[in-house]
Amino acid sequence: MKLKQQTQLFSIDDKTVCIVGCGALGTNAAVHLAGAGVKKLYLCDFDTISLSNLNRQFLFTKIDEGYLKCNILKERLSYYSTETKYIPTVRKITAAKDLDFAKDCDIILCCVDNAVGRRAVAEFSKNTKIPAVFGGVDGFYGTVYLYLPDISPCPDCAGIINDISVKSSVSSSAGIIGSMQVNLALRYLLSSDENSAGKIYLFDGDLWDTLKIKPHSECKICNIPEVTL
Repeated sequence: MKLKQQTQLFSIDDKTVCIVGCGALGTNAAVHLAGAGVKKLYLCDFDTISLSNLNRQFLFTKIDEGYLKCNILKERLSYYSTETKYIPTVRKITAAKDLDFAKDCDIILCCVDNAVGRRAVAEFSKNTKIPAVFGGVDGFYGTVYLYLPDISPCPDCAGIINDISVKSSVSSSAGIIGSMQVNLALRYLLSSDENSAGKIYLFDGDLWDTLKIKPHSECKICNIPEVTL
């Protein structure tokens, strides 16, 4: 009975989430969001499964090679959490308009490793006022950033748009960063907690640190010279 009461207390079965990028970060994030019981989960990716990525995209297997990531991810998650509605979306995100399908979302998780995709998510988030959680990983290092439009500095000011210099992707690091993205997303969805926004969460091997971000004085996106967080 106690477990049931706790489950109801932390229920997010009325929330819709979009994952952009179904690779290392996206597959990890998807498992936790499905397990948490979100109502609807968009799985957005345009790419197919490659054998060289299986070490960190753990829901895929050798027999999935060549198939679309988002379709296989939906299939695997459907066995794991049956009450969530999964919507695979085969699309390459290069501009904000490419995310129009996600206008009913409560939050977006940006799990791509390219500047074009990150900038598109940031612009869409700014235009729609839908919060976004950005994640990035390189070897044993990773970053996470929760962006609340008009409240926290934009991802450009946080320096995470063009911070793309991935040399290697370690499975365990991807698991940690993807989980942290979900953790920030769930905290916000459950309580509208703004305290986690505007800070870069830095993971360096076995240590976590945070860096408070201030908007650039000439930033045309933020247009908020001072932010209190």
